Amino acid sequence: MDPHPARRAARPLALPSVYSGDTVVEAFAAAIGEALAPTEERIESLDAVLDPWRAPPAFLDWLIRITGARVEPGWSENQRRKAVDLAPRLTAHRGTPYGLLLEAKELHGWDNLVIDDPGGVFTDGERPPRAGRMLNVTLTAGRAEDRQALEHRLTRLVRAHCPAHLPFKVAVISDQGAGGQARRTESPGPPGPAPATPDERSQQG
Repeated sequence: MDPHPARRAARPLALPSVYSGDTVVEAFAAAIGEALAPTEERIESLDAVLDPWRAPPAFLDWLIRITGARVEPGWSENQRRKAVDLAPRLTAHRGTPYGLLLEAKELHGWDNLVIDDPGGVFTDGERPPRAGRMLNVTLTAGRAEDRQALEHRLTRLVRAHCPAHLPFKVAVISDQGAGGQARRTESPGPPGPAPATPDERSQQG
């Protein structure tokens, strides 16, 4: 995928009328125009390089770093482009149930994620939240899906959104209804500190 248009003819530099007819000066100006043409083309097509859907594949890793997009190991090129496209919206809602549900739906295709969020706002006259609060996230999986692999992906997703002070549990249950068995994974404590650089954060697995 090449965002750059077909190379156009070099644009000669405009010269004062006093140099009109001076073949040496005109040749020099034409050479300068030809040398600057590739740079002008790249500047004019810079928007294509920054567009996650039009950027060349070689630019994807760079876009992931500068946007802080979170990608999973083994994701396809289309999934990585979608992660870059979604990164600005996720940044605005990071640490909220909305951000968690948004990434789950848009990047993982999980429409059936259930969040039991213990958070809330209270004033001096209200009862404070109970101690030992924990975020619980449940995903319903299809019968043929690998629930253990889903567990790992869900845990990484929740860890990326869950506030550092809040422990969490994830559960992947079968779609067989009440008879389905649930697998639960409890976080060993609050998630660790965020990686130091966007590159490390984007490649967390």
